[in-house]
Amino acid sequence: MRADPRFKPLPPEPVTLLNESRKIEAIKVLRETNGIGLKEAKDWIDWHIAQDPMLRVQLETRARAQRRRFFLWFLLVDALVAAGIIFYLMQGTA
Repeated sequence: MRADPRFKPLPPEPVTLLNESRKIEAIKVLRETNGIGLKEAKDWIDWHIAQDPMLRVQLETRARAQRRRFFLWFLLVDALVAAGIIFYLMQGTA
């Protein structure tokens, strides 16, 4: 890994938010505290993540778990809606 001369280490608060997998909040805090634009803050955060492979793996693992949990809830709601429709159609034919 090479160091990018445009970026320096992140302040403590965005690092803490990243460790909690709160990337969007980290970008917001970085923008407010340093007075930089959205693109600059996002690039700085992405650079920091690229410098720390364990953090990247942690963020990917949590994102995967959130997607899995969302999919399971979606599947459950879909099954309930389908069961309701089938029940309604069966009541109409009786």
